[in-house]
Amino acid sequence: MEIKIQIRYTKVLFRFFTFSLLILSGPFLSYPEEAKSQVNVNGILQNYLAAQTTEDYEFIATRNRLRLQFDKPTDFGGLQTELDLIHRFDQSQEIEFQLKEAYIEWFLQDYDLRIGQQKIIWGRANGTFITDILTPVDLREFLTISAEDIRFGLTSFNAIRYFGENSLQLVFAPFFQRDLLPGADSRWFPAQQISSSLSPIPVTTNDQDSDFKLTDAQVALRYNLLSPNFIDLDLFLMRWTHPTPAYDVSIATNSLPNLFSINLVESYQNSWMAGLSTTLEIHPRLFFLGEALFVEEKLFTNIPFSGSHEFDLRSTFQDFTELFNLINPNQDFLTRKPWIHSMAGFRTELFQTTIDAQFFVETIFDYEEDIMQEEYYKYATLFATRSFLRNKLQILALSRYNINTEDYWIQVQGQYELNDNLQLSLGTNLFGGEKSNELAGHLSFSQFRENSFIFSKIALYF
Repeated sequence: MEIKIQIRYTKVLFRFFTFSLLILSGPFLSYPEEAKSQVNVNGILQNYLAAQTTEDYEFIATRNRLRLQFDKPTDFGGLQTELDLIHRFDQSQEIEFQLKEAYIEWFLQDYDLRIGQQKIIWGRANGTFITDILTPVDLREFLTISAEDIRFGLTSFNAIRYFGENSLQLVFAPFFQRDLLPGADSRWFPAQQISSSLSPIPVTTNDQDSDFKLTDAQVALRYNLLSPNFIDLDLFLMRWTHPTPAYDVSIATNSLPNLFSINLVESYQNSWMAGLSTTLEIHPRLFFLGEALFVEEKLFTNIPFSGSHEFDLRSTFQDFTELFNLINPNQDFLTRKPWIHSMAGFRTELFQTTIDAQFFVETIFDYEEDIMQEEYYKYATLFATRSFLRNKLQILALSRYNINTEDYWIQVQGQYELNDNLQLSLGTNLFGGEKSNELAGHLSFSQFRENSFIFSKIALYF
């Protein structure tokens, strides 16, 4: 049987990482006694199964994951590496290799330094990402991938300077690493209803040109304030690329049998950003949570049709032909606008249950009517967790309700530790709500109604 190893890296990323390791291996060669220290190896062997609760009740995710973690400590820091080998049952001859983390770190009197591929996690939002946009995530199989498995490291230089209880963090990334998103042929493709409604016109997706450009370099500053002790405040200033793409649209004229084809190109914009994230203690059991990110220039997709023509997804093929004839050949399908994503919420503890309730608003400034996204988009999340049996059993529930489009997602799961090395998980993810406008430009959970699923996960730690 032929085994295919898939390494998801650009040539630039691989060369940069290799060069960094060669340069940074100098301290290990300079301190041979420290280099003799033992390499610690840990791992997780995980089996994950997810099956539909509707339609044909088929398996929608079946995979084994082997995670290996290597830790080589020294007197001045150490080398950390984490990698995954993933085998999916429906691709019996393929094994995917994911390098999650590989970095060298130093601990100095007032500084912590890291360079290499690393996970950098910020923010306090549940069910979405606001300021937590530095580390790329794997969303190809959407929520069938657990929260602890979706992240893969950002190749970057990371330095933290401590001022007593407070700190200043600098992150420099030489190039943009995009999230891994579902393709047009995936059941998790966010514009799935458009694809099916446009049938028989084929819809494809492509990445934006990934050639390295100096202007893609990214830098982020975070100042963390922990004094006085009733406040935990992060202030951010970034020149970064927001990971949520806008889709540029190209319509090609073909020969039979497909006279037209539509190509959606994932497009991104490097921009100045500023934000904050805070937890404020109101009472020993009541906390205020706040988070916001302002993006000076964020890309949005324009509706690529004349505003005088009403677009009906139930139109016939002939109607589509007439519609495409109305398209302005000079139509610009992308626009740049200031944008802010904000959250306000509360955390409390009732009946030994920790509860987070959060409310979100996305706002587009200088709004124009042909932008696919809504000017104000509102949603809310509710998170609750409680432990039982001396913390061996943990029940978690997370839900999100999109107020504008009246659709929802509910996740409930239980995690039970049989012993220190074996953990079992059972849960469900349910999608539903009102059928939204396919051109709303926001993620609609109602389109995934048929993808609602139950799942089991067995994790062996060694």
